[in-house]
Amino acid sequence: MLTVICETPGTLRAEDRPMPLRGADEVLLRVKRVGVCGTDLHIFTGNQPYLNYPRVMGHELAVEVVETPEG
Repeated sequence: MLTVICETPGTLRAEDRPMPLRGADEVLLRVKRVGVCGTDLHIFTGNQPYLNYPRVMGHELAVEVVETPEG
């Protein structure tokens, strides 16, 4: 799974990570698209005081449901 990480302000790195396993009461999603928003830009420029680095970016998603718990 391709992940974009902001190591420090102004530095992005792409990292391939293993697919997560679904927990008993969780839904597994496949990300199809990720949008870049103002918060992501603030993370990249270092103007977001409420988080730590490194930071996985992207929270505006279009997803496909892959697995769900029974019921």
